[in-house]
Amino acid sequence: MARNIVKSNIVAMAVTNRDHFLANPFSTSDLGLRLFMAVRDLNYSIQLPRQQLKQVGTQELSVESMMNQPDVELTVSYLAQPNLANEYNSNFIKEAGVYTRFTNFFSGVSQNSTNFYGFLGKDQGVDIFDTLTFDESLINLTGFDVIAFGNCFPTTYGLSYSLGSLPIVSTNYICSNVVLESLTGTSMVSPAINLTGGNNDNVGRCDFTFEPNTTDDSSPVVLNQTDSNSSITLQNLQVGGQNLSGIHFIQSVDMSVDLPRVSNYGLGNDFAFDRKAQLPARGSFKVSSLVSGLNDGALTGVLDSDQNYDFDLVLASGDTKLIYKIEDAKLASYNYGIAVNGSMTFDADFTFQVTENKGLKVSGTHY
Repeated sequence: MARNIVKSNIVAMAVTNRDHFLANPFSTSDLGLRLFMAVRDLNYSIQLPRQQLKQVGTQELSVESMMNQPDVELTVSYLAQPNLANEYNSNFIKEAGVYTRFTNFFSGVSQNSTNFYGFLGKDQGVDIFDTLTFDESLINLTGFDVIAFGNCFPTTYGLSYSLGSLPIVSTNYICSNVVLESLTGTSMVSPAINLTGGNNDNVGRCDFTFEPNTTDDSSPVVLNQTDSNSSITLQNLQVGGQNLSGIHFIQSVDMSVDLPRVSNYGLGNDFAFDRKAQLPARGSFKVSSLVSGLNDGALTGVLDSDQNYDFDLVLASGDTKLIYKIEDAKLASYNYGIAVNGSMTFDADFTFQVTENKGLKVSGTHY
């Protein structure tokens, strides 16, 4: 069946195979791909800022021009995966450690970027995973379309889940280029820009070969927060109130980390030649719970002894686990509420900072 409109079953997201380059996705060599796993949604947007100037003698603008190459904002969300392949390939972590070892977010990769590719199948009636293979063989994608993003620097990482909804990871990137192309053959020119020179002269090609992340990339592991091996380990607040350290009735959690970047420009170059990460990254953690009882405590004294809090989030599917460790969080706000015929609720917001050495750690399981 010919493609009339683009639907989700004919879309696949891929990323440059990070094992093929160190930090900069601009390469004069040909690079392969890896599937970006368990994608739920993706979108991108482009703002075109213009310099607007007037001069005496006229009501009209004399100048309304773009001074620099516009940035591309890319957002991709996916089901949390215990192998951490997405986090590794998109440069949130340096290595996808095994279950017994933790790795720090942004450690050694805060200045890395990559390229993303959104492939659009040509046949509306054929799932794209029935067309792609993940065994490093060269695939002919003639008739496919692609939206390719060059030099994508990670800026935001988030995790959220609640009763009745699976754990979802949300990621944001700032990119230097986007290319839309109808494909012919087994490769295309890379969308990466040589940010130092401000061009893509002599850039290599992207080969349509997919190195596998797992034994079956098209069938992700489904982590369930209600699994018997899943858990949330919290600490009671020094101000007292709802019990968090023992048996609790958590309804939802939401974690987000923003990594600010400064885009540096130079004369003679339309592109930002650097997007310097501004560590520490700023993290927030929100927890919502039903109130089962109140522990002793008081707001007085919080100025003299401002406590730090550590939290562990464990998501499991049997013995397969994904674990996040939040370190040295600070209580930012909390509130209680109850309505007629309802249950009393408790909400608390925490902030934490993430450096290359501490703040947010993660550990997963290869499968």
